[in-house]
Amino acid sequence: MSNSANGTREPTPSPFGGDDVMPFEKQRRAHRFLTQETRYHIIQAVLGHPAHLVTLDEVEYLVPKNRSTIREHLDRLADHHVMDKYVYDGDDAGTHDPREFWGLTSYGVGLLDEYGYLRYVPVLRALQDNLYYTQKIDRHRNALRPDLPADVARAFATPDLEDATKDAVDQALTGHEQPSQVFDAPPIEPDPDAETDDDADRPIDELF
Repeated sequence: MSNSANGTREPTPSPFGGDDVMPFEKQRRAHRFLTQETRYHIIQAVLGHPAHLVTLDEVEYLVPKNRSTIREHLDRLADHHVMDKYVYDGDDAGTHDPREFWGLTSYGVGLLDEYGYLRYVPVLRALQDNLYYTQKIDRHRNALRPDLPADVARAFATPDLEDATKDAVDQALTGHEQPSQVFDAPPIEPDPDAETDDDADRPIDELF
């Protein structure tokens, strides 16, 4: 089996400014770049993926933006050396299996680590593991992939969630199925025979 990365872009010392830019300004630019809404969601999709390599279809499924917008921001992330396209060239993939994947570069994983993004990898992974996936997306998630660079793979070798954190995540995921405990008193049923004065505030159920 042969795996290879694209390797077409050479990282620069800093894609957010040269030697004439103050370090604080570089940090400000990097933070602003990473927190742009679409790019932020793309990064979360990669961090939460079990292989940390996503196909375009997977990103489109997870990120609430159209395909052309996602492509544009993937290219922006690549231009800034945060992410790159990785290509699987092995012989074991099926005819309809994806071959191209997006993942973090060595520079990108270091940048995200500097800004504290990697600490959320276990939680993002737990969230993704509990999502519903179509047959196509499930096939993409389980497709054969190229190897990440060794330093990128090591950065994702994080410990499993602690039991308390797992419980908190499980409760958050199933919270919408539990009855609300915000109010102790039972709800008051409206009186169908009650009349409302003409100049009084009308209850919301009378407006429809």
